[in-house]
Amino acid sequence: MDGLMQLPEDFTSQPLGLIALTGLDIKYNAIHRSIWDSFTVNRRPDRVPLHFRLLSGDHEYRKPKSKRSTYEWYIPKGIIKMDWMQKHVNEIPSVLVIFYDLDWNDPQWKEKQVECVSRVEIARSSLQGRNTKIAVVLIQTTAPLPPGEDMVAGERAATLCTSCELSSKALFVLPHNPDHLYGYIIRLENAFYELSQAYYHGECRRVKSRKELLNKQKHEVIIVRHQFKIAFFCELRQDRTSALKHYKYAYSNLKELEPNYRNMLETKLCASYFNYKICRLCFLDGSPVDAIAQFRSHVDYFKKKSGYAELAFIDAAWMSHQYSIFGDLFDEAVKSGLDAIQTQHPGFYYQHAACCAITRKQLCRELCQAAAMFPVQNTSETTKYVNYYGQRIWNQGYHTEASDADFEKAGVLAVQTEELKVDHCYIIIQLFSKAVSQFKKYKSSRMRRHLMIKMAEEYYHARDYSKALALLDRVAPDYRNEKWWELLTAVLNLWLKCAYLLADVQNYITVCIEMLSKYGTTDSDNKSRIQKNLLNIIEGKQPNPENDLTAPSIEEATKLWMQKFALIKSPVPAFDVDVSQLISFVECKVSFSASSFAADVPVTINVYLRSTAPLAMRFHKLSLKFNVEEYDKFCNIISKDSDNEENLILIPNQLKCITFKFVARADDVGESLECKSASLQLGDENSYNVAITWNASTSFVAIPAATLLPATSSLETLSFDHIQPKLTTKLTSRKSLICLKLQHEPPALVNEFYQVKLIIQNDELLEISDVSLGIGFSQNQDASQPANTWLCIDKISDSTIHSKSIKDIHISNIMPGEKVSRLLFIKCQNQGQRVILVKISYKIKIEVEREVTECKCKQTDSITIETIIPFETTVDTVTTEVNKVETLCAKEPYLLMTRLKCTSPWPITILNTTFNLINQFESVDINTLSQLSNVSLQKGEEATECFAIKYNGSIEKSKLNIGTLLINWKRSDQEYEQPDVESEFVLPTVLIDTSPIYIIIDKPAYGCLRAALPVTFELHNRTNLVQEVEINIDPCESFMFTGLKQVNLRILPSDIHALRYVMYPLATGYVTLPRLKLNLPRYQSNDSQGKATIAAQILVKPSSRKIQTDGIAVDAI
Repeated sequence: MDGLMQLPEDFTSQPLGLIALTGLDIKYNAIHRSIWDSFTVNRRPDRVPLHFRLLSGDHEYRKPKSKRSTYEWYIPKGIIKMDWMQKHVNEIPSVLVIFYDLDWNDPQWKEKQVECVSRVEIARSSLQGRNTKIAVVLIQTTAPLPPGEDMVAGERAATLCTSCELSSKALFVLPHNPDHLYGYIIRLENAFYELSQAYYHGECRRVKSRKELLNKQKHEVIIVRHQFKIAFFCELRQDRTSALKHYKYAYSNLKELEPNYRNMLETKLCASYFNYKICRLCFLDGSPVDAIAQFRSHVDYFKKKSGYAELAFIDAAWMSHQYSIFGDLFDEAVKSGLDAIQTQHPGFYYQHAACCAITRKQLCRELCQAAAMFPVQNTSETTKYVNYYGQRIWNQGYHTEASDADFEKAGVLAVQTEELKVDHCYIIIQLFSKAVSQFKKYKSSRMRRHLMIKMAEEYYHARDYSKALALLDRVAPDYRNEKWWELLTAVLNLWLKCAYLLADVQNYITVCIEMLSKYGTTDSDNKSRIQKNLLNIIEGKQPNPENDLTAPSIEEATKLWMQKFALIKSPVPAFDVDVSQLISFVECKVSFSASSFAADVPVTINVYLRSTAPLAMRFHKLSLKFNVEEYDKFCNIISKDSDNEENLILIPNQLKCITFKFVARADDVGESLECKSASLQLGDENSYNVAITWNASTSFVAIPAATLLPATSSLETLSFDHIQPKLTTKLTSRKSLICLKLQHEPPALVNEFYQVKLIIQNDELLEISDVSLGIGFSQNQDASQPANTWLCIDKISDSTIHSKSIKDIHISNIMPGEKVSRLLFIKCQNQGQRVILVKISYKIKIEVEREVTECKCKQTDSITIETIIPFETTVDTVTTEVNKVETLCAKEPYLLMTRLKCTSPWPITILNTTFNLINQFESVDINTLSQLSNVSLQKGEEATECFAIKYNGSIEKSKLNIGTLLINWKRSDQEYEQPDVESEFVLPTVLIDTSPIYIIIDKPAYGCLRAALPVTFELHNRTNLVQEVEINIDPCESFMFTGLKQVNLRILPSDIHALRYVMYPLATGYVTLPRLKLNLPRYQSNDSQGKATIAAQILVKPSSRKIQTDGIAVDAI
């Protein structure tokens, strides 16, 4: 019966105009076969929508009915005939195409023309009374000439059209050219499509012409039928707009009918077909809102209409199919590009369809009891539709009454019998499955879970308990996480029934554990029953049946349980239930008593247990597991028949605390100890045993920011809900009792070996052994500092073997109160701050919990060393006249004036200074001994050294670094013998230039006032050319002089010319000599080298005179 509600294929498929092809022998003629394949094989969407059928030339078509001249006394038997659409889609063609092999120049033209005319006449006679268009296609093997050139073809085509009584537009020529065949076929299709459109347009007009013969008061059914036919013809001619309009007319006229309970099914079926067409065309036209509005109006109107009261389930089935069909339409539109939203998508319609299917199932159980007791044997002929949609053999005719009441009653009973054969659960599950996939697609998780529970219930009713358990297992975790306890309890109740009916011990135990929890909303009596069933399984007994189960199902489940227990052999199976993701009736919290434990203190861990079951329960064993497996053996306990804490009897809602203590291993000091899981075993090895396990990663460690419990807390004052789990603790080393002192005098100086004295004193009560010392750098500092620092211990070694860290310096055993000292030397190669870490470790044997153990103790101390430079160095380049310059002339002497300023707070002794010049520079003096050797400087004192240099390299204008200055020094008052410290400073960079004339001034060291002072200017020509020199002496108020004031002269290459003057000082002190201005007019260089002004100073003393004092002549200055 369910298949009778489905939409016929004629309604669901897209109507296409039928084109009948005759005259093609596709079996024996390859040309005909290629033509047929071109029409039918691999039709792309862009080709015209037509349906082609290959028929024989003598095919018998369905004869048309006689035309009515009036409908005055006509009583329609139904609304839509079941074969009417099939007739126009597959039987009556809109165009009949006759293919015939005939060339224009065929020698047997006359004979073949007669044969072709005969075929046309046969086709026309077989379609007599129909308006089918007839066309002829001539298959020709020769290529056609351009239009107008082949006069024979034109004449013969006209003759053939006249003989066949065809229009010239109905005669076509198909040249068989494999390269262009596809193009010819496309053009033929377009021509056939135009003929087909004309045919269906004429059919629409023919049906519309009968409107004048109809009376709306008497012919309501015929009006509905005619509107449907017009709409269907419009669909065949691909006029969707007109088709939608006439389908709406047909639907509207159908709603105006007044059906009774006998023909209500026919009315509702036709309404569903019209509604389907309207909604489908609205979706195709991009009007989903209109489609949804139409469907809602449709179901709101017809849900109030009902047929036979004994067949009320048919109305529910009809409503279910309406929602399901519209859901399919909606889903198809979404796949085609329609955008649905979370509150309006196909899933809602599938859900409503499933709900109506549930109502159908319930009505079937209520109404089909008689059919179940007295079923009809042969129902196929009684229940199927005949002639018209919705009419059966016992209720034919739309307006007629039943002719045989007994026959009608038998028909009703047959329909009920057929309904009992329907698998309602399968239908409901399929609908719910579609709805779930839609809600999942649109991210409606709660609706998806709700429908999955509905599916599980249907699987339960269908006795497919395994699939029901699979669905419930997917839903329950979400309800646990979101704390929907009422819903979770309902899920678990169904789960428990399925597990019982399957005799699934693992699932049954798991659900029992969760149902007994404090979050289970079932009543206490039911919880007590569940707890007793759980204990029965532990004892190897069969559990009592669950509530609301039928007697046959209980009997079947009892057999399964008996088989389950009969197959059990020794050893008795154990079940492990991980309650990390469940809500268990036993609550467990594990907490270390401290956040860290020293090696000399036993590790203490408390396990808090509470049961929320209605009855007391004895457990067999409690055990803990850690990340270090060696400690597992210290934390397990087996229940004893006593009243102490080792008795694992849990009283309902009473807190029980069990404490474990153990000593940590010395190898685990510095590591973290974590409790990974806790396990509570119900039942011993001689019975079923269930291990309830809590994993730390997901269960009792879920509460953050754990708070340690006070040491004075007792079970009477302690609330389980206030206990915070603490699953991790740190195993620390025993507190060191040695004294480590680091003695030093900061700051340190760059490049010296800075001394730090390490003093280790044993304050332990016992001897310590394996004392090890390690020295390194702190990580919280500039990374470049450790790289430029060297360490050595006890003695200063070669710098090439210095270490950046010192590890495992072994010291002999130290007795109580004994002191041991070591010297640490630190060499810092740059200034800045450094943090040095000193780590010391040792072993000592102590007694913990009456057990002697060896503990490893560690202690770390640090010092901060500030490093400064010992000197501030300034180096200047000056002339021999002590004038500061930055440009040096080649082959002329200059002085390096070095000034050292002591910045050390300690006295510094300079041992030696060395100027390391580059190859282009050389020392002017032969004896280059240091002028600052063995000079001591206090803080702030300065020392100056002069060093004469000369540039002898290639003469080119460039910048060069002169070299470096090495200073060897040491502290003046160092305590221990240390190697000399060497500091290196970079000399300045100067610009090298050349001068054509080198001038040397020869003058005395000083002069006297008003006394002759000889001065000579020597001019050296350093070029390979004769140089013309213009010399001017500027007058000066401080001197009178004799000699040439202005002179022009020539100096030969590499020659020397001397200018001698006698000057007469007129002032005392450091007086500037008259300026000598030099100009080289022929020197081809820049102006600064071609011109020069020479100025020099000299010390002028006052003249000596004789003073008479008491008869004694004294020279006075």
